[in-house]
Amino acid sequence: MANSTKRKKAEQETLPQETVEKVQLRQLVHDERTHKILGSVSLLIALLFFVAFTSYLFTWDEDYSVVQKEGINLLWNSTSAVSNLMGTFGAFLSHFFIYQGFGVAAYLLCTFFFILGINLVLGRQVLSLWRNLRYLIVGLPLLSVAFSAALQGTSFPWGGAVGDMEFNWLHGVFGIGSYAIVFTAFFAYLIWQLNPAFGQLFKRSAEATNDMQDAAEASPAASTETTETKSKKAKKTPDMTMPEQELAADEKIEEEVVEEEEVEILVDPPVEQIKPVELSPVAQTETLSLEIKTADPDGAKKPEGVADNKPASKPYDPILDLRDYKFPSIDLLDNHGSEKIVQDPQELENNKNQIINTLGNYDITIQKISATVGPTVTLYEIIPAAGVRISKIKNLEDDIALSLAALGIRIIAPIPGKGTIGIEVPNTRKTIVSMRTLLSSERFTKNNFALPIAIGKKIDNENFIVDLASMPHLLMAGATGQGKSVGLNAILVSLLYSKHPSQLKFVLVDPKKVELSIYKAIEKHFLAKLPGEDESIITDTKKVVHTLNALCIEMDNRYDLLKEAGVRNIREYNEKFAKRTLNPEQGHQFLPFIVLVVDEFADLIMTAGKEVEMPIARLAQLARAVGIHLIIATQR
Repeated sequence: MANSTKRKKAEQETLPQETVEKVQLRQLVHDERTHKILGSVSLLIALLFFVAFTSYLFTWDEDYSVVQKEGINLLWNSTSAVSNLMGTFGAFLSHFFIYQGFGVAAYLLCTFFFILGINLVLGRQVLSLWRNLRYLIVGLPLLSVAFSAALQGTSFPWGGAVGDMEFNWLHGVFGIGSYAIVFTAFFAYLIWQLNPAFGQLFKRSAEATNDMQDAAEASPAASTETTETKSKKAKKTPDMTMPEQELAADEKIEEEVVEEEEVEILVDPPVEQIKPVELSPVAQTETLSLEIKTADPDGAKKPEGVADNKPASKPYDPILDLRDYKFPSIDLLDNHGSEKIVQDPQELENNKNQIINTLGNYDITIQKISATVGPTVTLYEIIPAAGVRISKIKNLEDDIALSLAALGIRIIAPIPGKGTIGIEVPNTRKTIVSMRTLLSSERFTKNNFALPIAIGKKIDNENFIVDLASMPHLLMAGATGQGKSVGLNAILVSLLYSKHPSQLKFVLVDPKKVELSIYKAIEKHFLAKLPGEDESIITDTKKVVHTLNALCIEMDNRYDLLKEAGVRNIREYNEKFAKRTLNPEQGHQFLPFIVLVVDEFADLIMTAGKEVEMPIARLAQLARAVGIHLIIATQR
């Protein structure tokens, strides 16, 4: 430790004085202790402002004449008699910000310094400072003029000099209309900050009115009806005997009303309104979105009580909603010809001898060694002599890599299920593993996986096909050039070759804007996006936050459907829906899988921080059962 300190001092002495000062200043700015000290000072300022402003509400008339007479000199004249709890400082400060400034709207300054202090002391963004700064800049002049307009004629300066000046100008220009302008602006500011759910209030009042009417109209003969039957009658369900075109129009109107109510009810009042994820229609020519599943596969609705020529037990098939969709042909993928693994006997023999000699140099003898050649890596399995400790071999990883002149090796000690130790060595001549071979293999085409993805080939040249639904999420980490983009493309292509658009939707987040842009061609079939958004591949950080929160809302909505259906996961729910035991009139629908792909996750954390971490954590913990799966790629 002492040597390193001396070395740093020596390096600093060799640098120019100006450079040393810049380095020291940079270290001071980034020091955690500096942040905590500044945060404590900011909290102190918030407390002093709050005490001074609150005391001014009760003592302003007593201190007014003193402050007006002394002015700024009051700060240096401690003998002046003032009644403010913060003394002459508090009296001058309150007079400046409240009487000559923005009135009681000056309390917004307390909130700003409080949020700044909390974030600095805790070392993380608990509350958004920039969002609060926007509210401060807009709120100071707006609230001051609102208080001036509402409390005209009072002695206390509720709106301050700024508010009175603003309102006098508005009143001179618009006359009595200035009150309406100020009220509308104040109301808009409250909506911007609180986003109240007015629809929920009106809905509850309407439901209460309906309940009272039902109770007034109830007869003894109808007393045996259950609560569930009454609620169904209270809803305006479309007449099953209506013509098909009119019925479809009514359903669309009813669905839009339901979607608006869900947005207002399910979203807690954040600053910006977040809407649930809207799954794009599977094709432009489709008249029904994925959320409308009230029709049978042929699109015809049968009135109740009318016998159907087809068997009633015929299961619902979502694929029939898009009959003309064709899966991509395997011919679209490149054919690399023969992918037979090329074995170099001389390379195998040399590596074997080097491993034996390296272990022998450390008095480690082995009983047997064998090699399994894979496309890019060869696995050498060794059986050590009795009494040799496994940890002794694992510690020689760098020495073995040096003797083999390899970029890097991996020691598996022991190999699971075997009594051997494995040493994986990269091949000098690597064999290409093509997606065409993996996707055309019998193991991929005849699997029973919910979300099959082809990763590659194992060392024994066996195709490695896994189910994303059983993982249930995937983290892909590695430095630049390690194959993250290749892995993402392999996963996406595997799902496109195996799932129908009605069974799967993607949510793609690409901060670099170039990695996933090639998938824009499948926007009309596979990509889900927020309502009103033009871009189906999210690149803006703010839109990423909205999309993640919307996915959380979609997750909660799906859990409500599972609860009503009495099932535990999406597989059981879709099976029950396919058997037509769930009523689409009650909001039930076929649920496709949703795969969220996030590239460069570390960059999102640096730019958005907690706003991204919270929804990602919720989705990772809860979304598996409802068919939402995450694929996160990052460099660190």
